[in-house]
Amino acid sequence: MSLGVGNFIESDAGVLLVLLIAGHVLADFLVQTESVAREKETGTGALLRHGMATLVTHAVLLVPYRSAGVLLGVAALAVIHTFADWARRVLERGIPERALPGFLLDQLGHLAVVVLLWWLFVRAGVHENPAAWFTRDVAAVTARVLVVASGYAFCWKGGTAVVRKLLARYPQVLPATTEVGRGEYAMGRTIGVLERFVVFTLVLFGQWGALGFVIAAKSIARFKELENQSFADYYLMGTLASVFSAIVAGVIVSAVI
Repeated sequence: MSLGVGNFIESDAGVLLVLLIAGHVLADFLVQTESVAREKETGTGALLRHGMATLVTHAVLLVPYRSAGVLLGVAALAVIHTFADWARRVLERGIPERALPGFLLDQLGHLAVVVLLWWLFVRAGVHENPAAWFTRDVAAVTARVLVVASGYAFCWKGGTAVVRKLLARYPQVLPATTEVGRGEYAMGRTIGVLERFVVFTLVLFGQWGALGFVIAAKSIARFKELENQSFADYYLMGTLASVFSAIVAGVIVSAVI
């Protein structure tokens, strides 16, 4: 708050930026289904569907600024987003080591385009002409709700992507690909999502001391399995990546709201 971040998101320009960033996060980590995320790595159809979902998500959030210029800007954003996803797919093909750096660079690139579009909108004065019902109070509440919702959306699927792409670098420690192994992996992934939700919530409320209990509780449940060195490595990498991603999301959201 001392940096004025909280005051910024209550400004007209700040609300517009929040709506644009929330549109990206929600489109990538909430609206996008797992099947689309998987299929777009090989198929053009899923890639185009994701691009359309990106367009619709942004258009819905920017309803208060509805105009031909805004729709044109959002359409351009969706096209660039789709092309960037295609380019990342080509560059990463067959090279698991590139998965996590590629994902992070891809997200930074998307956010850079979002900020550029926001700057163009501000230059055009879009933020100064919202609909009458979108009062300053409504805008401030909407911005804060979307910031928190985006944080949870990232913890849900973004955190899962970070963990999976990190572990893809070390296939030797991945669980067995048997039916039982796949079931255990799915259950572990769900536990990881709940873990990130709890960590994110604790960070939002400033309860840093409680984070140790979350990690300890998870470790106790896996105590016997940790005797296996390969599993211990897999568990440690996955847990640290999961918790760290939730902490980063929590710190950013806390600073904003």
